Amino acid sequence: MKRYLKYLWLMLPIIALAACVEEYSLEGNPPTEAEANFSFQPTATSNNILQFTADNEFFIMNWDLGNGASGTGKTVTGTYPVAGTYTVTLTVFNNAGNVSFSKEVVIAETDPLLLDKPLFNALTGGASATEGKTWKIDATRPGHFGLGPNPSAAGDFPEWYAAQANEKEGSGMYTDRYTFFLDGFNFKMETNGFVYLNGAQGSNFPGAFDPGVGDLSAPYEAPDNLKWSIVEPEGAYPELTISQGGFIGYFAGTRTYQIIKIEENELFLRMVDQANNDFAWYLRLIPEDFDPGVEPEPEPEPIDPKEFRIESLIGDGTKTWKLKPAARAFGVGPRPGSDEFFPNGNDISGDRACLFNDLYIFGEGGVYTYDPQGDIFAENYMGTGSEGCQPASNLVGTPGEAWGPGTHTFTLTEATETETAKITVTGTGAFIVLAKAFNDGEYGAGPPVANRSVTYDVIDYVNEGGQEELTISINVNVAAGVFWTFVLIPDND
Repeated sequence: MKRYLKYLWLMLPIIALAACVEEYSLEGNPPTEAEANFSFQPTATSNNILQFTADNEFFIMNWDLGNGASGTGKTVTGTYPVAGTYTVTLTVFNNAGNVSFSKEVVIAETDPLLLDKPLFNALTGGASATEGKTWKIDATRPGHFGLGPNPSAAGDFPEWYAAQANEKEGSGMYTDRYTFFLDGFNFKMETNGFVYLNGAQGSNFPGAFDPGVGDLSAPYEAPDNLKWSIVEPEGAYPELTISQGGFIGYFAGTRTYQIIKIEENELFLRMVDQANNDFAWYLRLIPEDFDPGVEPEPEPEPIDPKEFRIESLIGDGTKTWKLKPAARAFGVGPRPGSDEFFPNGNDISGDRACLFNDLYIFGEGGVYTYDPQGDIFAENYMGTGSEGCQPASNLVGTPGEAWGPGTHTFTLTEATETETAKITVTGTGAFIVLAKAFNDGEYGAGPPVANRSVTYDVIDYVNEGGQEELTISINVNVAAGVFWTFVLIPDND
C-alpha cells in the first residue's frame, strides 16, 4: 500500500500540470487592443524610414504598414518617401484569438532621395515627368500576353501559351492605357470603354460579353484617385500593386504583379490567377509613345555544306558533348539563339550544376548515349516529387524513368546550301539537354512517348583556334514561336 501511495505522490505534479493545460485551453482569453500596442521611431538613414516595435511578443504578429507593404515579427521597418498620413496596423494572435491595433503615422516632408530609385524612375519617368509615364500592351510583339505554370517550371515566361501579334484585337486589352506618376504614387487607368478579363471573373463585371478572341470583355470605367505601390521582398521579384478598382491589361482576380523585367521601354509582369493558383499570366508593356518597329525576317544565309558534318559530331569514332558553362548556353526565347524568356542573359551554370555536367555521347553506327553522371535537374513533369538537382536514381519507378541514363540512336542530316544541319535522336526518352522539349511541344507529365524522334537544328558551329562550339535549337511552339537553344562544347575532361 505504501508503494502505491508513493507512486501516486509522484504522479500528482503530472496530474496538476494536465489540469492546468486543460484549464488554459478552455478558458484562455484572446489578446486585447492594449496588448497589441506598438511604438515607432525614425531610423538613422532617414526620418521617412521608420522602425516599428510591438510592445509584447505573440506567436503570430502581422503588420500592414499602410504603404502597400507588410511584415511579420516583433520589429519591422517601413519606408515612406512621400509626405502624408499612413495608417499602420498590427494584428497579433494567441491560442484564443486575435486582435488588431492601428495608429496613424504622419510623414511631414517628402524625401526626394527615397524617390530617386531606378525602379521608380523606369516605371514613372522620374521626378521630371510631371505628366507621368503611360504604358500600353505591346500588341505587335509575339508573347505580349500568355500563360505558364505556377510555380514556374522552366523560368518566368509564358511557357504554355504565348499570344501572337495583335491576337486579342477587339478585346479592349490594346486600347487601355496605364499612367504611373511619381508624385503621390498616383495611377491612372484609361479603359476607353471596356476591359479584358479572365472568364472566371465575368460575374464581377456586369455586362461581360464574348469578344470573339477568347475569355471575356466588359464595359468598365476605372475610378479616380488610384494609387500604386511597390514592395521589394528579399530574394524575390519586386511586387507592383494597384489600389482597389484598378488593374493592368487582363483581370485575373489580382491587382498585384511581379515585375520580371523593367527597362526604359519594356515592362514585363507576372500575376497568379486567383481562380486557379496553378496558373500564372504574363503581360508585356511598352511606353505609349514608343515605336518598337517591326524587324524584317532575315534572309536565309547560304550554309557551307562542309561546315558541320558527321565527323564534326562524332570525331574519330565517339565524341562527348556537354553544355557550355556560360551565359546564353541554355535558354528559351522567341527565336533561335535567344534566351529572352529565360534566363535573359544570366549564367545559370552554377545554380544548375547538375544540368551542366550531363554528357551527350555520339558514336559510330548512330549510337547515342545520355549520361547524367549520377544527378539530374528534375522538374515536376518528370514525376520525382521535387524540383532541382537530385540523384538520377530518383527517376526509378516514376513516370519519367525513361528520361534517365540510357542508349538510343541518332541520325545527322548534313547541311545544304540553303538548309542547316539537323540532329535527330530517337528512342523512348531520347533528348538532348532538356527532356521535356520535343518538336512543337513540351511534356507536361511523363512518361515520354515510346520510340519518339526529336530533331534539333544546328544553327551555329565554330571550330577554330582550339575552340569548338555547337549551337542547336528546337521549336516547341510553332504558332507562338518559342525556341529552346543549347550551346554544346566537347567534354575534354
